[in-house]
Amino acid sequence: MTVVVCALASLAMVCPENVENGESISKTGACRRACPVLHSTPFPPPSFVMQARIRIAVIALGATVLVLGSALGILAARFDPNAYKSAIIERVHEKTHRTLSIGGDIRLAVYPRLGVHLGKASLSELGGKGEFAALDSVRLSFALGPLLLRQEIVIDRIELRGMRATLVRQADGSMNIDDLTAARVKPNAGERAGAAGNAGAGPARIRFAVDSIRIDNAHLRFDDRKAGRLFDIARLNIDSGPIAHGVPSRVALSANIGVDKPALNTVLIFESGFSLDRDTRRVAMTELDANLDLSSRAGIESRAKLKGSIEIDFGTKAIAAALKGKIDDSAVSGKGALRDGMLQLDIDIDRLDMARYLPRAPSAPPASDAPPGTDAAPDQPVDLSALARLRASGTLQVGELTAGGLRASNVHAVLLADAGKTTIKPLSATLYGGNGNGALSLDFTGDASSPRMALVQDLRGISLGPLLLDATGKTPLAGRGDVQLDLTTRGASTMALREALGGTAALRLRDGVIGGIDLGRMVREAKAAAGVGSGADSTGFTELSATFRIDSGVAHNKDLSASTPLLRIGGEGQVDLAHETVDLRLRCTVVPSLTGQDGPAVGTLNGLTVPVALSGPLAQMTWQVDVAALGTEAAQKMRGALPSGGKEKLKDRVKDTLGGLFPR
Repeated sequence: MTVVVCALASLAMVCPENVENGESISKTGACRRACPVLHSTPFPPPSFVMQARIRIAVIALGATVLVLGSALGILAARFDPNAYKSAIIERVHEKTHRTLSIGGDIRLAVYPRLGVHLGKASLSELGGKGEFAALDSVRLSFALGPLLLRQEIVIDRIELRGMRATLVRQADGSMNIDDLTAARVKPNAGERAGAAGNAGAGPARIRFAVDSIRIDNAHLRFDDRKAGRLFDIARLNIDSGPIAHGVPSRVALSANIGVDKPALNTVLIFESGFSLDRDTRRVAMTELDANLDLSSRAGIESRAKLKGSIEIDFGTKAIAAALKGKIDDSAVSGKGALRDGMLQLDIDIDRLDMARYLPRAPSAPPASDAPPGTDAAPDQPVDLSALARLRASGTLQVGELTAGGLRASNVHAVLLADAGKTTIKPLSATLYGGNGNGALSLDFTGDASSPRMALVQDLRGISLGPLLLDATGKTPLAGRGDVQLDLTTRGASTMALREALGGTAALRLRDGVIGGIDLGRMVREAKAAAGVGSGADSTGFTELSATFRIDSGVAHNKDLSASTPLLRIGGEGQVDLAHETVDLRLRCTVVPSLTGQDGPAVGTLNGLTVPVALSGPLAQMTWQVDVAALGTEAAQKMRGALPSGGKEKLKDRVKDTLGGLFPR
């Protein structure tokens, strides 16, 4: 027993005889004399010394932790932070001129982490009127080591529950948090020197080295009165790992995000790795996995699942992203960036159906005062106001595109949108057996709810019949050839757009048909001077050309020209594109070479021009032959073949020629 005691005493360089009075003596000399047993034996081996020292260190550490834990327990039991409520409230009001209300208790916690718990609390708007933010509870946890060793309060975990806040941007651009985010006045050199001299005497410093953040069921609103929009972020949940410079971490987020103009709601769920670079003020998000469910009051629904990366530069206020995945039935990949409010996009989509992203409205019955036989499409609202504030540039590639019933492939578009104007130029595609190239523009500067639209398109070698069928559900004209369009319009509905249509159009077709009327049969049979066409009727042609001047939705023509095996057709008139009606005057000249091939009626009209008027709805045109004009022309042709003074004979000849064509 004496050996053990002396060995421990020698490790501590204290002789057992002098333990009580606390004297320290050398292991030689007096201690040898005081401990003859110890000093008469060999010195313990090094391993024994090391083990003994470790044991003593563990005992000392355990005792320290026990004492510290007891002290913290006593502090938590006896210290009442609620006594400082009024001081905290007064301090907040003094510094921010806002009112802080603390309805819950402030509690200190020791286990599992040293920290502070705060119950319900709220902060007013500037001046104390109205609520700016509130929360149900908050917990801040502190790292114990820095507090004991360096007098630093290191907040390493933040937990917020039921947080609510409203951000407001006024029409002049000011915000209701400007007073909270305003830059602090920098101290002068004398103040800095004084602060440095008193650094050791001041309160403990506070810094963030957040190990994790947890936000449950937060609700944030952004009332953007300058832009006239309201953004609502509800059911916001965030759970993150460490937030520290250069430390890889992860974050999970879910939220319901809504906007009122246009009325959209998105359910967002994503997880991502991230790292923070404090020196460059950048956050890099990698291995991002995001899911979005979008819906609107107009009946639009969409789902997206995207993966990729995002980098946020807080120094330059820029965001860059590279994403790919699925949006509904489309495979999408692209890169984007947001710098100085300008969005840069380069997107590649394998196939896209635009119809699913347009507002859905119930079909309206035809107007009660619509002319008989009209079959115009019902009026539908068109709201493009969401594009009015767009600032963007970029490219779009679509493998297969469907838009408004039209189908195209290999679509290439270059976008530029700024200052209320959006231009897509060039806009090229392969469609209906040919190619198209042109431009589309929207100008919101006059009226954001009814922008001015312009379309320029040069279509080469297309099949016009299938194009019109897909676009309108009807085929009033078919053939293969070229179409040039230079159109402008504006309006908030499909009918308003058609009624405001202006510009020019030209077409040159071959080997096609004119729907709704059979001019060849009318001339061949020559049984009536008037009639009504039908959807089953058509006039085949080998060539057709025409140019149009379009004003207020009505296309005016003066140079219609067409050729059929039986007729040479010329004409002029107008087509009401808005209401799908026609008013044309045609001159149908019978080809002489076909005399005798199509019956006696054609033989009698050999070389004569049959004047025909077409009018009414495109789906059921009425036609009328100008018999008087036909008789006059026949008389003029026959006058040269008769002897002088044969006026009465001429009348008889005309009657004989035309008598079998039309009823008396």
